[in-house]
Amino acid sequence: MGKKKMTRARAAAARRSPRADSAERELAAASPSRNLSSKREQLTHRIVMTVQVILVIFPFALVGYSSVAGMGLEEAMRSDPAFAVSFIAAMAQPFAAWILRFAYRHYAAGDGGYALGNVIGLICAEAFLQNLVGLAGMALILWRMWPVTGGELSEWRERRGAAGVLVDISGAIAVLAIGLICAFASWRLSV
Repeated sequence: MGKKKMTRARAAAARRSPRADSAERELAAASPSRNLSSKREQLTHRIVMTVQVILVIFPFALVGYSSVAGMGLEEAMRSDPAFAVSFIAAMAQPFAAWILRFAYRHYAAGDGGYALGNVIGLICAEAFLQNLVGLAGMALILWRMWPVTGGELSEWRERRGAAGVLVDISGAIAVLAIGLICAFASWRLSV
């Protein structure tokens, strides 16, 4: 009989799942997660942390901008509807950073499919939120994670099924919904 092998994604799922049988748990324990001490992974971690910090700063920058302009936040929203849309989009950025944090934790544990699914969803959300900095940061993170994960995205999709995938990326879908509302509002304001 040949050696039993388990992909990184299955190993991460077996470590997390309380219902995994003992043979699957042993195989998962033997399966290593990502080598986070390599130079490449350290740089990926720094990039993820930098993008998270930038996304969390966005709402504060917008409030500071309105203060420097000599208006209060309420007055700025009342006088300019586009500012109100920008404010909603800025308030969604810390939530996107929080989803990115979960995605990176799964990536570090060996579940690259979960991480890639969420990062792809966040790229779409950042496009609709019209945040070029967030879009570029998410694209850079996807570019860093894609070669390392191999075929984990399709394995994750097959293992979880459609309902499981939707549950896993539900946070990114929520940010995407906010982004769609903001994009629609800004398109209506520009007409």
